[in-house]
Amino acid sequence: MARSKKPRESISDAGGFTNWLNNRLRPYIGPPPLGPYGEDALPPASESACPICGQSMSLHNVDRTGVKTQLRCPTAPPSS
Repeated sequence: MARSKKPRESISDAGGFTNWLNNRLRPYIGPPPLGPYGEDALPPASESACPICGQSMSLHNVDRTGVKTQLRCPTAPPSS
């Protein structure tokens, strides 16, 4: 008995061109990377510094009530 060829998957059976192309290339290039390897995680936003004044973001007031979000920096401590 002769071996029959495996039927080729059509583009519509794969769920579209992108899925078909991914299924055809995956055996050669492997799966995509899932995330950053060897990189430190980003600090929480509350611990990061403000790009405007440089103080901690946890000291700031973020107003999201209007159309545009506004960031209010804390008053600078009096320098002696």
